[in-house]
Amino acid sequence: MIRRGWFLTLAAGVAVALVAVVVGGSVRFGVARSRLPERGLSVERPAGCPAEVTIRIDGHGIPHIRTDDEEAVWFAQGYVHARDRFFQMELARRLAAGRLAEVMGARALTSDRKMRTWRLAASARLQAALLDGESRAVLDAYAGGVNAALEKFGRWISPEIWLMGVDPEPWTPENSLAVALLLQLDLSWSMGEEYERADELTRLGRDRAVELWGWSPSEARAWIPPGDLAVESRTGDEPIRPPLSGVGSNSWALAPEKTATGRALVATDPHLGVHLPGPFSLVHLNGPGIHVVGASLPGTPGVLIGHNEHVAWSFTAAMLDDQDLFVVTLDEEGENELIDGAWLRVRTVTEQIRIRWEEDPVVLKVRMSERGPLVRDSGTQALALSWTGRSGDGIVRAVLELNRAASAADAALAWDGVIGPSLNLVAADTGGHILHQVVGLVPERGQGAGRLPAPGADSRWGWQGFLPMARNPRSLDPESGVLATANHDFFSEGDFPMQERLPGDFASPWRVRRLRHLLEARDDWNVSSTAMLQRDVVSERAIAILKSIRPDLVAHEGPSAQALLEWDGRMGESESAPHVFSRLLLELGAEVGADEFGRPSGLETEHLMRLLAGGMSDKWWDDESTGSIETRAEVMMHALDVIDGMKIDAPWGDIHQIVFRHPLDEIPIAGRLLAGSWNRGPFSAGGDNVTVDANYWDRGQPFGVSAMPALRLVTDVGNWDASVAAMPLGQSGRPWSSHYADQIQLWRGGGVFILPFGEAAVEAQTEAKLILRPEEQNAR
Repeated sequence: MIRRGWFLTLAAGVAVALVAVVVGGSVRFGVARSRLPERGLSVERPAGCPAEVTIRIDGHGIPHIRTDDEEAVWFAQGYVHARDRFFQMELARRLAAGRLAEVMGARALTSDRKMRTWRLAASARLQAALLDGESRAVLDAYAGGVNAALEKFGRWISPEIWLMGVDPEPWTPENSLAVALLLQLDLSWSMGEEYERADELTRLGRDRAVELWGWSPSEARAWIPPGDLAVESRTGDEPIRPPLSGVGSNSWALAPEKTATGRALVATDPHLGVHLPGPFSLVHLNGPGIHVVGASLPGTPGVLIGHNEHVAWSFTAAMLDDQDLFVVTLDEEGENELIDGAWLRVRTVTEQIRIRWEEDPVVLKVRMSERGPLVRDSGTQALALSWTGRSGDGIVRAVLELNRAASAADAALAWDGVIGPSLNLVAADTGGHILHQVVGLVPERGQGAGRLPAPGADSRWGWQGFLPMARNPRSLDPESGVLATANHDFFSEGDFPMQERLPGDFASPWRVRRLRHLLEARDDWNVSSTAMLQRDVVSERAIAILKSIRPDLVAHEGPSAQALLEWDGRMGESESAPHVFSRLLLELGAEVGADEFGRPSGLETEHLMRLLAGGMSDKWWDDESTGSIETRAEVMMHALDVIDGMKIDAPWGDIHQIVFRHPLDEIPIAGRLLAGSWNRGPFSAGGDNVTVDANYWDRGQPFGVSAMPALRLVTDVGNWDASVAAMPLGQSGRPWSSHYADQIQLWRGGGVFILPFGEAAVEAQTEAKLILRPEEQNAR
């Protein structure tokens, strides 16, 4: 429910200033009541609490939940999530449901249209109907905890909720499922990759496009569908995601023989967009049948990345193709689609999107093909989307079973039958076993490999179901004692046989090559050295490119060339050579490919490397917009001249920076004034898209950091109290909490802290206690 009043209509700067004064005083005092305690002992009796729970809160604000009642475990997790992260949870469920415009106004309308077209809320309802009894009970208990916090504190649950004038609706199991689907959507890029290939095919023609993609003749014959694949230009408000921008994660496991302690180690640093608060919340759950600690996803129960008493686990995106676009053939009225020579009725779903400060809702009609919702419905072209997120019962059951796993093998078994997302599970257990298992099911395609939009009228190109998880790659206890994943192509990199290859949109191999090179070189790894490796900023890609262009640099003799000749490939934030190098990559990409692609950024760096290595025709060096024929030498000399003209001496960290922006900062005037003090940054950052410490930047908007590690976790398997963690900001999402951003300097310095697990270790780090009791105990 949206509260209407004077705040909702404020437009003048004077009114905004008055609100800011109020926020600085009474609002801050009011919302302080709902903050998790940071010192001392507190006792609360929230509505519906099923049994007594002790929540010990350590010096980093992490709640350690202990109870003798299983339902109370999940109730308490929902309760502390709501107390620490409810505004984040509220935005997430509204984003998934396509209901942001109800609180953000018309600026959120494009997002709402996309989400409703992708059918996330509808998919969450379908998942809820398929839940087993245990999963439903856990989600109900979790929602009960969230709602107990909402009942107790109302709009004072967070300052942002009060400021936006929102009376929170009750939390539901469907909300949790929708939040999990948002994460799956964030890990799915294939529709954008397919669309970009179709655009490249249209612009370049078949031969040059196939050369660009590096496909063999047999792959081209099998993967390029028949007919006209020309696509219209994409508009920004179309529900077609952009292609993968290189974002990924790192995870590795070391067998006991590779460590100084003789115990296995597991390390992970998942990479996601720059968000405030961060995407994960650390939590420790201890109750009947469950004892687990690690990173949870606010809005959902359980621990997604972490360990229990027997096994530690982590994830990276496996990058397997879980989305396909289909060209749909409609009749003149647009009411029927052609499937295998027959006309079938197209179902239409009508959505009404309410917009804040506007009386009438926007009506959105989503047409549903046999292949999925139409993500392009322009009248002249129709594209439908098939996505694994619209199938199956979600990940809740798998996460619960994972949290109770007794071995690495059990951790993998927990995901059997889960359709999506596609992930690399890396695990190690106290028995010394290490495992890499790809989880999530791969669509079984009758023809093609999902590389380009396929003909929707021909069922042979459609999905025939899903391959069983037994078909997925799996490695247990490799001879090297090392398992590493970094979103790479685990077939071409030799992890698994090429004849078992599955289609995917993989990240470049530089991170995983760097990791393996270092991990295999020594046998004395420990928690400290492993955590240090997570901060490595040496670019194997830069080293390879420098080797390839060394003759050009020597021939040029300019200051930029000289700087690169003296550089070791380390993307340090205090060095200027990474700045020079990154500018050169941009300039070369534009000079080589801007004419062919019709975009300023031109040729992507991985394609540029193939060209430099002689893997593509020299015709790419020529600028087709000029009357002359340019050569590699001419393009290289000109690009270096351009970089010299920039007179670059600023260190990489001066332009490669992280800014954490509060979501309300997106709202003009009022939001920016009120939330400006809640932003954090800018902070300089080393690394780039392909270093182990990956701080990504987008070629379209260089060089600000757009994605980064959202967590660092190193687990000493069996010696659990030696495990360490860190997050870029802090545990709390509440701007006035002392744990809102208390880890920033620790993170920037490469530091970590102990993540306690045993009773004595938890008690030693406890700074506050919150005891939850059932309401009837109050009466007694």
